[in-house]
Amino acid sequence: MSAITHATSEISAGLALRPCPLCGSAGSRKPVLRRDPWQVVGCLECGMVFIGSEIPYEAQAREHDWEEEWRKDTIRRKREQPVMVFLSRCTRPFLPHTHGRLLSQTLHYARAGKLVDFGCSDASFLARARKYFRVTGIDLSPRGVEIARSRVGAEAILEGPVVEVAENRLPANEFDVVTQLGYIEHEWRPQSALRAAHRLLKPGGLTVIKTPNYASWNRWIRGEKWCGYRLPAHCNYFTPETIEKMLRQCGFEPLPRPWRDRLPTSDSLWLAARKPA
Repeated sequence: MSAITHATSEISAGLALRPCPLCGSAGSRKPVLRRDPWQVVGCLECGMVFIGSEIPYEAQAREHDWEEEWRKDTIRRKREQPVMVFLSRCTRPFLPHTHGRLLSQTLHYARAGKLVDFGCSDASFLARARKYFRVTGIDLSPRGVEIARSRVGAEAILEGPVVEVAENRLPANEFDVVTQLGYIEHEWRPQSALRAAHRLLKPGGLTVIKTPNYASWNRWIRGEKWCGYRLPAHCNYFTPETIEKMLRQCGFEPLPRPWRDRLPTSDSLWLAARKPA
């Protein structure tokens, strides 16, 4: 495969060309990974890494439900990487509980007020967060929304494309925190999502983000077998530099990251940004 490919040669049948979500370029990009019909590419203009084609939200909800994609990917990994899956299972008891870590990261920056969670899934995080915040969740998946409503109440969960719901069904300048914990890597329009978060937040409000860390050492070592590659569920692959650049483009001020969150040893990238007061 050529080291550089033009956007028009990447598009498979039924998929639409996707410009770079960071700089908007639809020009040349470097192939990174292919799992038909999907190709991960790197933009030669700004360095952003992303899936170079896209599908409508309706098709995503209908054909690529996150829980179902996760199940399929887990089966594939067990088949292709049995040793790594076994080692991961052995070390899991020594790692922080996922939802507990999400809550502790959020509480590091804010401890009260109104919180909306973009891509809330089954509301496992919101069920913990509502001890501190008045919570709202948004999710595209009908199955996830059903579970979330049973967990935290129907009135707290909104169904539909996150950006559309945030822009059309929630008031501006109303929230203290917008969490995006495992969401922005799924969003075909990540700048639109950040601008929607900016609109919802009060001046001085915070967005807290967790996303796969494309700059992690593990990604360099594992290559195409890296755990962060989940196609097409993960359509954006951020480094600290690209996510901070996108946040600034959308009006946010990225906050200093604690030293442990700056280490390239983690496959997760954690950060927060403030809407200027």
